[in-house]
Amino acid sequence: MQLAHPAWEDSGARGRQRGSGMSEEDRPNRVARWLFGLGVLVAFAAGGNALQAWLDLPIPGSTLGMALFLVVLATPLRRPAATFIAPAADSLIAVLPLLLVPLAVGIVGSFGDLAEHALALAAALVAGWLVTFLTAAFVADLLMRRTRS
Repeated sequence: MQLAHPAWEDSGARGRQRGSGMSEEDRPNRVARWLFGLGVLVAFAAGGNALQAWLDLPIPGSTLGMALFLVVLATPLRRPAATFIAPAADSLIAVLPLLLVPLAVGIVGSFGDLAEHALALAAALVAGWLVTFLTAAFVADLLMRRTRS
């Protein structure tokens, strides 16, 4: 896992070792920033879990937490929040396929139950794909119209 991120680069860094890109004095600061970003992500997920339990909502708590973080990103706090989160988020994106392996194993393990509802699942997958595709096309068209004017 690579902890280096372009946002961490400082133009006046002193004491860089040749070829390593990071001096021994820079390393603890970078790791601390990465851990802080990960902590903020976990705090939002935990906050979402607490909100889900408190309000007894049928939505997963981690999804609520990321929705709360999306709300924060829509406010003027976007730039500092993104700066703190970016290093940890980039590292998590790099290992995302590994995080999805348990999901795939669970699907294969319960294939018999899923086969009973194959038609409903196929309809839901097609409908979900269609909604996602149309939404992405609409947003892309809207953004292209904004950039032209």
